[in-house]
Amino acid sequence: MCTILLAWRCHHDARVVLAANRDELIARPSAPPGVLSPSPLILGGRDLVAGGTWLAVAADGTICAVTNRNPGVEPPAAPDPTRRSRGAIPLALLAGDRADIPSRLRALGPGRYNPVNVLWLDHDRALVAHVDDSGPVRVIELAPGRHVLTTRDVDDANNPKVAMLLAGMDRVLETDGDIDTTIAGLRAMLANHTSASDSPVDAACIHGDVYGTVSASTVIAGEGLLVYEHAPGRPCVTPFEPVPIAS
Repeated sequence: MCTILLAWRCHHDARVVLAANRDELIARPSAPPGVLSPSPLILGGRDLVAGGTWLAVAADGTICAVTNRNPGVEPPAAPDPTRRSRGAIPLALLAGDRADIPSRLRALGPGRYNPVNVLWLDHDRALVAHVDDSGPVRVIELAPGRHVLTTRDVDDANNPKVAMLLAGMDRVLETDGDIDTTIAGLRAMLANHTSASDSPVDAACIHGDVYGTVSASTVIAGEGLLVYEHAPGRPCVTPFEPVPIAS
């Protein structure tokens, strides 16, 4: 994923309302969401090059997602092929021992993976880990409210794209509507082609011949509630379809 919109504990009956676009090389093959692990049951799309995933959703509503990380102003460096695949992180964190997730997030770097942002959500916590070569991993606990994670630091309002998305989430959530209203508003944001700068990659829905938005997902999770839906193409033209929560 490269754009994640999160309403964390903004609705009393769903602690997680998440909407995300996956931005990737157009030619890179992937499989739509399916079973990544049968026990514990974990669902998600699969990258058919490196074998990992960008978003993993467990049957109990725990979620882990990754975005590439590029906090600087320069274009991102080419990935180091000798490092571990970032796409392996979500499944490893969900399938393994969840007793001390902050420690496991801090153990992701530096030097083990190419720069990556990791989002972890369970019934009690929302955590973001910023992993790069600048120093120890920074693990941030998110407060209830709206959050935006791209290739930058979480909620970095100094970045034009993040600032635009935060403002959009404020407009969606200020209506104090139900979950369906929130999801509809977030999906409209994912489908928006407005760029926050002169660069086309500063839009939520990126159209490019080589790189762009290739799919989108939304997840609603709460006590006894899990709804995972996926658009297998650009969300501006592709309907969302339910992902069956069963093996």
